[in-house]
Amino acid sequence: MAACMLQTVVARAHAPPGSSHLRNRGPAGHALQQRPRMLAGWKHVHGSISSICPALPFRRAWRSPGVEPRLPGRLVAASAAHAGSLDGLQPLSSYTPPAHLPTPPDSASVKDLFPYITKLALSQSTLYWRLGVALVLLVGSKAAGLYSPLLFKQAIDALSAGATPTAVQTASMALVLSGAARALSSLTREAQHPIFTPISQAAARRVSFHTFSHVLNLDLHFHLNRKTGSLSRMLERGSRSIAVIFRAIAFTAIPTLLELAAVCTILARTFDARVSALVLTTFAAYAGWTIAIARWTTQIRREVKDLDNHISGKAVDALLNYETVALYGNEQGEVEQYDQGLIQYQKKSVKMEGVSALLNAGQAFVLAAGMAAVLLVTVRSKPGVTAGDLVMVQGLLLQVWSPLSFLGWFYRELRQSLVDLEDMLRLLKTDNSVVDGSHALPTAAASVADGSAPARRGATRQQASQGLAVHLQNVTYGYPGTTRNVLKGVSLSAAPGESIAIVGPSGSGKSTILRLLVRLFDAGSGAVFVNGVDVRELRKKDLRGAVGVIPQDTVLFNDTLRHNVAYSRPSATFEELEKAAKAAKLDAVVARLSKGWESLVGERGLKLSGGEKQRVAIARAFLREPKLIVCDEATSALDTATEKSIMGSLRELAAGRTSVFVAHRLSTVQACDRIYVLRDGIVAEQGSHPQLLAKGGLYREMWRLQEAEQVFVLRAGMEVSGDCTFAASY
Repeated sequence: MAACMLQTVVARAHAPPGSSHLRNRGPAGHALQQRPRMLAGWKHVHGSISSICPALPFRRAWRSPGVEPRLPGRLVAASAAHAGSLDGLQPLSSYTPPAHLPTPPDSASVKDLFPYITKLALSQSTLYWRLGVALVLLVGSKAAGLYSPLLFKQAIDALSAGATPTAVQTASMALVLSGAARALSSLTREAQHPIFTPISQAAARRVSFHTFSHVLNLDLHFHLNRKTGSLSRMLERGSRSIAVIFRAIAFTAIPTLLELAAVCTILARTFDARVSALVLTTFAAYAGWTIAIARWTTQIRREVKDLDNHISGKAVDALLNYETVALYGNEQGEVEQYDQGLIQYQKKSVKMEGVSALLNAGQAFVLAAGMAAVLLVTVRSKPGVTAGDLVMVQGLLLQVWSPLSFLGWFYRELRQSLVDLEDMLRLLKTDNSVVDGSHALPTAAASVADGSAPARRGATRQQASQGLAVHLQNVTYGYPGTTRNVLKGVSLSAAPGESIAIVGPSGSGKSTILRLLVRLFDAGSGAVFVNGVDVRELRKKDLRGAVGVIPQDTVLFNDTLRHNVAYSRPSATFEELEKAAKAAKLDAVVARLSKGWESLVGERGLKLSGGEKQRVAIARAFLREPKLIVCDEATSALDTATEKSIMGSLRELAAGRTSVFVAHRLSTVQACDRIYVLRDGIVAEQGSHPQLLAKGGLYREMWRLQEAEQVFVLRAGMEVSGDCTFAASY
């Protein structure tokens, strides 16, 4: 039934335009006309699936108050279209985030970690009823499992007394009940998993969510030094370790201890306390051997983990930089370096297998010796021990020792999970040097520094009020790990609606100023003010929400063009998206692509040209409707014709807004209200383009050199053109 309903839903989602199920949405795709019916159908399907897989990640969303039911895959797009927001992109606010994490422990030792895991479990709203049901099932499973050998003993003792009809009937009934008890034990044991697993999965999701959130909110210095592949492996293994620890405790440690206590009690009351003591001795020897060998392997596992991080990081790095690898013909070198890591990983893995074999051999010896010793003591414990007694003892021992075969796995997994969790906890404990402020961004400038120019020429009073007042006051900054200050007491200002430019030689600190403006890191001394408020007092979300950034190299997600443009404002409607694209001259690119807005742009946007990627960045800025435009050498890698076209779009975007341009090509910023010239981390000159040319300083020299370069390029082009004409005529 569920499969049929799902097939119906998918068929409706893919019906052609004009059908009874769909209405045409143009380039935005097709919205579902009968969405309530579809949602009802999907709820039916979801209910069927959830009864089988209660831990599916989208399950809880149906019950979250105030949250629209979530649809899987492409059905989200249709749901969003009906609501009037952009297809396929839902605001993050539509999700219900997990509860906050308890304070992470300083280490991943069992002593420190157990209270942390307990707090994670206790915070789950469904813990108590799930724990109660799981406990009942656990006790029932163990009771039924232990009752089976007792019934088997009765059957053997009945037949040993003689094969009379009564004995045969008694034995048959006992054997049937023994089989039923064993089946009931298996059934109740398996029933524990769907009851308890949601707790472990919710805890794993909670830790993963907050760790990923913490990593994304760390300052730029952390991300400049990290390796993407290694970091993703840390997150993946850390999330897995939480689920493993929960599962190991709930389904291995606690059941084994309960069963061991019950078996020892039965044997002591039926035979002799010496039998129980011998069982406990065997258990202690087994556990001691397992722990001793597992501790030996801990260091090896750490080395294997580090190698795994290295291999993953190397592979991701090479794949992300495929074009560079191909251009320099270094495929073989990258493969060889990757293989060197694999060789080391192979050696450590082989060593681990050898240790595992030693562990298994020792465990088998302890269990075999313990079984023989217990049976021998049982025979001598009292007179009249029957064959049924020996079978019962053997059955009970097998019952309690069967989980012991997983003790080695349990301890190895627990140790490995602790090692993996240690990395995740270290990430959670990583301090963020850019601490979020508590104040909202003021809607109007509280004050404007002296020396600011009037609002941009041609901007109305209303347009100027849209911009932010920006002021850097005696800012000094040096990157961590270096002794050189990139900025040395820099002060500059931009009034609301004003355009300023920052120029200077490479390494003079131009891009660093832009990063300080959006708080990717904070100034070492001095302060950055926006609308008269120190940015360190502002909420980062409010500050960055008012800024539109056009970087030098626009990096895109490996997703559709629509997703990449709408990333600056996921709640935007399709009409707003098209308006932004038209303003950025991106509509021609959309029309040329075979799938239009749904075209994939490739890894880091490699399917688009440099100019097209810059237009995506400009469209993002138009869609965001910022009060401050920040351009970091947005046209430095473009040809002259594309540069002129891009600059036209940028001028339209910057109209009435405060804008800060960083540029190497002075021709792109000569229309700015004021230009700051940096040299060796200080402001060497400032003024308008005509004023700086009249001063005859560094700016004048830079302008002269760039004009000479343009003349040289023009002459070289004419010579090449002449040679080509001569060759063609010849």
